[in-house]
Amino acid sequence: MRPFSPEVSRDKWADCYQLGTYPYYTSAGEPVFGGLPQNASLDTHLARSFQDILAAIPVSDFSGLAVIDWEAWRPRWAFNWDTKDIYRQRSRTLVQGQHPDWPAPWVEAAARDQFQEAARAWMADTLKLGQALRPRGLWGFYGFPDCYNYDFLSPNYTGQCPPGISAQNDQLGWLWGQSRALYPSIYMPAELEGRGKGQMYVRHRVGEAFRVALGVGDPNLPVLPYAQIFYDKTNRFLPLDELEHSLGESAAQGAAGVVLWVSWENTKTKESCQAIKEYVDTTLGPFILNVTSGALLCSQALCSGHGRCARRPSHPEALLILNPTSFSIQLTRGGGPLTLQGALSLEDRMQMAVEFQCRCYRGWKGARCEQRGMW
Repeated sequence: MRPFSPEVSRDKWADCYQLGTYPYYTSAGEPVFGGLPQNASLDTHLARSFQDILAAIPVSDFSGLAVIDWEAWRPRWAFNWDTKDIYRQRSRTLVQGQHPDWPAPWVEAAARDQFQEAARAWMADTLKLGQALRPRGLWGFYGFPDCYNYDFLSPNYTGQCPPGISAQNDQLGWLWGQSRALYPSIYMPAELEGRGKGQMYVRHRVGEAFRVALGVGDPNLPVLPYAQIFYDKTNRFLPLDELEHSLGESAAQGAAGVVLWVSWENTKTKESCQAIKEYVDTTLGPFILNVTSGALLCSQALCSGHGRCARRPSHPEALLILNPTSFSIQLTRGGGPLTLQGALSLEDRMQMAVEFQCRCYRGWKGARCEQRGMW
């Protein structure tokens, strides 16, 4: 995990993908723990989760990222398409068994309501339990919110969320309000390789996270996108421009940091691990030092060190990339850490002020985050 601001711990992270008795269906259609949230015991799940959380996060004052990774079903009925349609099918079957004389529209409405109410209870109560046990943790669900901007083959692809998606996400206000951080996925699809559309894809996914945070009245809710160093489901590394389009775009919008995820499939051999090290040493490492330093220096220059710089809408292409005429990144002999040399010029500061504005940390307010406040 790479933070862009000091409010997020650098080395504290718990990914809870095996938590409690999460109900789902296998790829063969077999139910696990009841299959459906409305057909499973939430009490049993919470009791098991109690033990799982204590085991996964033994430190009581844990203050890092606490990410629940549940990907089998989505809490909105309309979002369960393709392979997830089994949750709608089995929900209808459950209602039909209870009310064999009901017409199809009644079955559909009841199945939808039962599923969504149960899904809400499972997700909200699991978050509440985590927050009760580890109250300082940044609890949230991986992949939420989603923008569903996957229409890559469209000749006029803009990266925008399709019509109706934001309205559906607004129905999940209970989830955003209960979360202590948002973790959208910005894994770069292989379909976008070489097409110059990656930044638009990421821009709207991260932007949707900030939109829902503002919608529940919490502008300070941290947004920490999940990113990869490969094109998704491939072994092809992201080139420098795609790092700018993903990590750089996230930082420019004011993300608190990013979670860099590497699949086991990309680390199975000695050669693949050596390739990752070479990529980190030559490409990823220097870029991360550049963008994190840019974010920190902008915070100090514009926001009194009490807020993050977020790009102004009037400058949609601005990034927190350091001016190469003012800074240089040096490799240390013997494989030591990279070093940054240089300082912001007056022109650099003026350009930052034109292109960025402050998003204050909790407890600070004002155009430069110079005043103590309630948030």
